[in-house]
Amino acid sequence: MKREDLYKEIGQIDEELIAAAEHSGVRGRGHRFSKRWIAVVACLVVYSSTSTVLLATEYTRNKTEEPYIRYLTAEDMELAPRAQYEADKFLQALASGNDGKVYIAVNRLVESFNDPKARELALQKLQPFLTSDSAKIAESAAFATDILSKSYQSPHLHKMADGSIIFTLFNNYSDYGTQNVLWRIQDDVLEPYFSFAAPSMYIKEILPSPDRKLLAVVTRSNKSEFVQILNVEKGTISPELVESARIRHGAQRKLDTWTRSDHENYSYADHLVWTHSDTLAFEGSLAYDDTAVIENVSVTYRFRDKVMEITDLK
Repeated sequence: MKREDLYKEIGQIDEELIAAAEHSGVRGRGHRFSKRWIAVVACLVVYSSTSTVLLATEYTRNKTEEPYIRYLTAEDMELAPRAQYEADKFLQALASGNDGKVYIAVNRLVESFNDPKARELALQKLQPFLTSDSAKIAESAAFATDILSKSYQSPHLHKMADGSIIFTLFNNYSDYGTQNVLWRIQDDVLEPYFSFAAPSMYIKEILPSPDRKLLAVVTRSNKSEFVQILNVEKGTISPELVESARIRHGAQRKLDTWTRSDHENYSYADHLVWTHSDTLAFEGSLAYDDTAVIENVSVTYRFRDKVMEITDLK
């Protein structure tokens, strides 16, 4: 399944250009003007003066009405509040007969969680899809049913020390991974908890710490992988660890460590493991000189002390 574009670009803000007119006087040349000419000139002066006043008035009015814009957010540029979640269109999509639409609808119906009536209706409508011939649809229907019924038995659900539950939707929908959104259920309320910045596009792996206070998340683009640690209860997050390791190791080895404008690193992380409650270890494949040089290293990061250690892999 191809990943759908979820965002749209809208038009640009136009600015008015105001032209200022300069008026210059006419000097006499030493001969008399006729009375008729004097009358014409007088009329032109009156007209010119009146036009100038009107122009100044319109300019002042426009200046008064100009909006004050300090920073444009994505929400500002939508020009209206984004549409709220509507379960009806996803319920209708279940009857479309189109596997792609059904798959999206099955996953999105999890968002009915906070509305008791919508949740019960979604549970009812999902039942036939538990035995779908499509493995992706059947697995998604089982996962959605587990959440909406509040059974919470799926291995894709990560139960944290603060009582919250963290998970993703569209599990492994791509060869690269899962939807780039962490969802959280806390105090019986579902909400989108965190989304990783570009170039991250997919969530590859989620690994809770032994005490369930921290969450290590591996994300990836089509070219690179990234690792970050979240303290779910406090809402804090570590630096991105793969690029941090690449820059530090490259500086020590005097390797080219330029950062790309698209923030791709062409590097990878594997074999993540928590060695202590706040210490994460992984193997990194770090790229330098446009992938001409690849350094394989072992990386450990102590979240509380913000200390990183890097050693060569033999």
